[in-house]
Amino acid sequence: MLKTICYISDSNINNSTNELKELLRVAKINNSKNQITGVLIHKSSNFLQVLEGDQKHVDALFRRISLDDRHQNIFKLLETTIDERYFEGYKFGFTVINTRNALKNLEDYLNWLRDAENLIANEIVAMVKNFITR
Repeated sequence: MLKTICYISDSNINNSTNELKELLRVAKINNSKNQITGVLIHKSSNFLQVLEGDQKHVDALFRRISLDDRHQNIFKLLETTIDERYFEGYKFGFTVINTRNALKNLEDYLNWLRDAENLIANEIVAMVKNFITR
C-alpha cells in the first residue's frame, strides 16, 4: 500500500549550502534504497517535505525525521494512503529549492500535477505552493 506524508518543520540547519547539500545527498541515497519519492523544500529556516512510497518505509522515515535534531516543531499537514505516486515523475527528485531555476522547475511540475485533477494531488499542490510563496 502506498502512503504519502507532507509535513513542515523548523530547520536547525544554519542555512549553510554545504550542510543542505549533505542532507540532500544522504536523503537521495536512503530514499532511493527504499523507493521513496517526493520533494524537499528549504526556505527561510523551514522545511516542507512530501514523502511517498510503501507505507512501512514512509512511516519508518518519518519516525527518523521526527528524531533528527535538524528538525524541530514538526507538523504533519497530510497523511493518507494513495493509489499512485505524485512525485515519481518529478525529474529533480529530492532537491533543495534554493534557486530561481529550481523554483521554476518545481512550479512547472506542480502546475502539471494540478491539471491531473486528483483531489489529494491538488491538496499537496496547494500546500507546496502556499509554502513557496509565503
